Amino acid sequence: EMVDLDPDTAKTFITGLHSVCASIRNAPVPVIARIQGYCLGGGLEVAAACDMRVATDDAKFGMPEVRVGIPSVIEAALLPTLIGWGRTRELLYTGATIDAAEALTYGLVEKVVPARQIDSAVEIWLGGIAVSGPRAIRAQKELIRRWEALPLSEAIAAGVETFSRAYESDEPRTLMRAFIDRKRT
Repeated sequence: EMVDLDPDTAKTFITGLHSVCASIRNAPVPVIARIQGYCLGGGLEVAAACDMRVATDDAKFGMPEVRVGIPSVIEAALLPTLIGWGRTRELLYTGATIDAAEALTYGLVEKVVPARQIDSAVEIWLGGIAVSGPRAIRAQKELIRRWEALPLSEAIAAGVETFSRAYESDEPRTLMRAFIDRKRT
């Protein structure tokens, strides 16, 4: 599809892909990328837009756009936060492909597992999220997104405000009481 783009259709095309990534980043709940096989270009940008990433040990990652005459754009801008500026430059300038083990050492993924264990790895994360307060999870995701754009002092102030707002519902009291009253085995 991209081979026949012109400047106007290129802008429409890339804006559409950005809309997909923005929807993931702006979802009010955590989004987990479950990565098997090749995760290249736009696929890696979609994965970078997710809150957490788990990959199979045979997954491959890269941003090969420069090799076909275009720069990596849109959510590639998330890569420096995930993997640092040097590694971002390396991937974007060379179009290199890295394996899952290297992606893990880079911080591009949080977990690498054999293919047969990927569903259970996702389930473990989902279980941890599911037992948490739904309002707290939504507030945490919103706060993390705010932290990405704020200087440290403003990020801390936003955290104080978010903590205070948590008590607008009964969720903290209910979950803390259940924690305190739990049976210890």
